[in-house]
Amino acid sequence: MNVRALEAFRAVMRTGSMTSAARIIHTTQPNVSRLVSTLEAELDLKLFAREGNKLHVTDEGAAFFKEVEQHYAGLRALKDAARTIKQLGGGRLHIAVAPALSHGFLTSVVAEFTKHHPRVTLSIRTCNSNMVEQLVNSQRCDLGLATFVGHVTEPGLESERIASIRGRCILHRDHRLASRDVIHARDLEGEPFISIARQNGSREHVDSLFEKAKVTRKIEVEVENASTICHLVAQGLGVSVLSAVITDDFLCHGLVVKEFRPAIHFPITLLRSSHRPRSLLVTAFIDCLVTVLRSRFAESQLAICD
Repeated sequence: MNVRALEAFRAVMRTGSMTSAARIIHTTQPNVSRLVSTLEAELDLKLFAREGNKLHVTDEGAAFFKEVEQHYAGLRALKDAARTIKQLGGGRLHIAVAPALSHGFLTSVVAEFTKHHPRVTLSIRTCNSNMVEQLVNSQRCDLGLATFVGHVTEPGLESERIASIRGRCILHRDHRLASRDVIHARDLEGEPFISIARQNGSREHVDSLFEKAKVTRKIEVEVENASTICHLVAQGLGVSVLSAVITDDFLCHGLVVKEFRPAIHFPITLLRSSHRPRSLLVTAFIDCLVTVLRSRFAESQLAICD
């Protein structure tokens, strides 16, 4: 289809005359008339009818104009997308996130990001750590956020520890230790303990701490999701040790959060495909993540990795 003829038709519809249309598209009135006639012949539609010196759009012309406007709206959207791509490396960012990071912390990061980049669309998937690896490695997601302690298992995947968050002990508000300022590992000897499942990388991390302290806990329940641990502790079914990035979101559920010693730190790990360079959009999201970390946690609780 003749693009110039479409422009002429659209200009006539928007101005109501071929003379005014000619000025808009920088041509002559006879050329506008010729272009419109060419379009009518190509479409086999009568777009305009003349009554004396007046030009009237036909029903077919009005219907076709709606389609043309949708076409141009799509072109404008493409231009906006291209502008965003030029500025930030893409108009949509796909992120896979481990459940432990998907609550209040993530919403704060998203709010910070959208404040600075309102035209970028975020697509977020919450899934277990293994699936986070797979989604990033297959390039279905641009970035993964996980709580790995060890190394990634997927080949072609790059991991980068961006920060470590200090762990805290969580208890029911009526627990016998709830009045203490600091909970030591030895204080939990024989205590019912709500633990993360064994397939989670942080399980070995926590178990190792208690083994070194020679403290025996009673593992009452094992679950895959850290938020479930918080809810179980809030029901008085045991105690646990979790990253502060999780515990802060559950203070309103009747939990008591205490400093825990010896210190234990839980990492926040970024995952990216080694086959793709870091885009400007990914870099912008990481910058917002670090900003939120610094604003939410005191220096004694947070270690930012350079």
